[in-house]
Amino acid sequence: MATWAEFASAEPDLAAFGRERMQGRIAYQATLRVDGGPRVHPVSPWIAAGLLCVSFRDTSPKIREVARDARYALHTAQPWDDHAGNYGEFMVRGRLEQLAASHPAVMARPGQTPYALVHYACSIQEAVATAYSAEELPVYRRWKSG
Repeated sequence: MATWAEFASAEPDLAAFGRERMQGRIAYQATLRVDGGPRVHPVSPWIAAGLLCVSFRDTSPKIREVARDARYALHTAQPWDDHAGNYGEFMVRGRLEQLAASHPAVMARPGQTPYALVHYACSIQEAVATAYSAEELPVYRRWKSG
């Protein structure tokens, strides 16, 4: 699996597409519950120190779930008024790795919260962009880590 920096070096256009759709926006991240079912939750991803990162509240059950099975998928949300999907979509999947609060990527996290957070780097196993052609057909671009 790759870091965001490795992915961006290998596929700069695809990474730029993804960054544009994530930056300053909510995305939806799926992790695996203890019973194996998916848990989907909104996150505010950010990119810093060559890593794609997310945070969870320190009281979240996701903390235990990720410790047991670190696989995730993250999917960007469409703008609320884009029902046709013209803005395009970006999805990544891989594994989460906890970061120390002193890690440079965590120090660069935008915004503050009144509650404690646990921070993760998202490795990139696969990235997929979906855009729509003039005929409204989906056009996919995909990258997989070596």
